[in-house]
Amino acid sequence: MQDPRSNTHVVEATHAQSALGQTHPSIQRQIWHFARHYLEMCVAMCLGGTALALLVFRAAPAVLGIQDLRDTAPAAALIVAAVLYTLPMATWMRIRHMAWRPTLEMSASTVGVAVIVSVLYGMGVLSLATLEAWVAAGCAPWCAVMLIPMLFRLPLYTGRSGHHAS
Repeated sequence: MQDPRSNTHVVEATHAQSALGQTHPSIQRQIWHFARHYLEMCVAMCLGGTALALLVFRAAPAVLGIQDLRDTAPAAALIVAAVLYTLPMATWMRIRHMAWRPTLEMSASTVGVAVIVSVLYGMGVLSLATLEAWVAAGCAPWCAVMLIPMLFRLPLYTGRSGHHAS
């Protein structure tokens, strides 16, 4: 027969864990939290970044009568595009009260990949067509790159830890 006190101990331990905030959301809830966070950042990045890219790469050259950076310096244009897509995403993260450290990690990942691709182009490893494809791809590559730092911080992005962690 089972000792009735053992169930009481389990219930007390569960309440203690709950009081200390040590319980974790269900797997489904963690997946939803991760997916929702990722989608929110992609929407911010795609909508805000596309608007900024249109201003910088289309409107500014037309209004100011200057050449499009994508034609004169495609490697620099890729880095500028990464920054333009990163700014709205980082802004959204801060609006959602995300700590500076994960916000900067996420930002560094997108801009860092642009720098690496640009350097590889400058070294002759990547062709102009490949570089132009990165520039023309819009927000898609930057959304994909965001998954890397998110996977390194699963507890943060799945809701297993507070989203204010630094």
